[in-house]
Amino acid sequence: MKELRAVLVDDEINARENLQYLLEAFCKEVTVVAEAATVETAVAQIQKHQPDVVFLDIEMPRQNGFQLLDAFESINFEVVFITAYDQHAVRAFQVAAVDYLLKPIDIGLLKKAVEKVKDRRGLQKTNTGVDLLKQQKKQVDKIAIPYKSDYVIVRVEDILCIEADRMYSIIHTIDNKRYVAAKKLNYYETLFADAEFFVRVHRSWGINTNHILSYSKKERKVALYCQKHIPVSKGYKEQFEEVFMY
Repeated sequence: MKELRAVLVDDEINARENLQYLLEAFCKEVTVVAEAATVETAVAQIQKHQPDVVFLDIEMPRQNGFQLLDAFESINFEVVFITAYDQHAVRAFQVAAVDYLLKPIDIGLLKKAVEKVKDRRGLQKTNTGVDLLKQQKKQVDKIAIPYKSDYVIVRVEDILCIEADRMYSIIHTIDNKRYVAAKKLNYYETLFADAEFFVRVHRSWGINTNHILSYSKKERKVALYCQKHIPVSKGYKEQFEEVFMY
């Protein structure tokens, strides 16, 4: 598939670096050809590189993202607005933006925005049976967790277990760290649906079976590394034992 050439426009260098990392890690069809911290620089970079898509912050010093678009008589690139504010959404779609993403960036929404760009640029292709099979076999090998103003990248193999905490999840890793993610446990259960090692054992727990030390059928508890003991509820017992006890 032809790559999508992108220009990143944001006055905060950390925001540009985070976005570039997320694109490299999760949207490999996107190639960043230039970055800009101001509207003036962005206009010059867009004219020079003729990108397919511009990831554009709205609130910037002196001039904003809408003023950047005003600098072009005709816009021959797609626009994905990325901002910390939601009050500009209506105007963003009035200028035919592909999408409007709020910071911190949700990986799933970023990937959907890229798919929309591909649709508009005519880069989507019909999936054959082989393509679909390849997609089904692809597995997530790392996830990005919003942490303060940045992201923490965690390898899936390093996840010990995931604990439900109302509307959030607490991700426990093998180095005994805990990360709070603004996603419910059901989200991660679906995300790792094709990963045989991730199993739901309780309404509040999902575990990585690669890190199991022992399992007590009598007490219905799993012992993991880092001295963690996770309960296995009756509702998940049969499913867990089918996966683990073979």
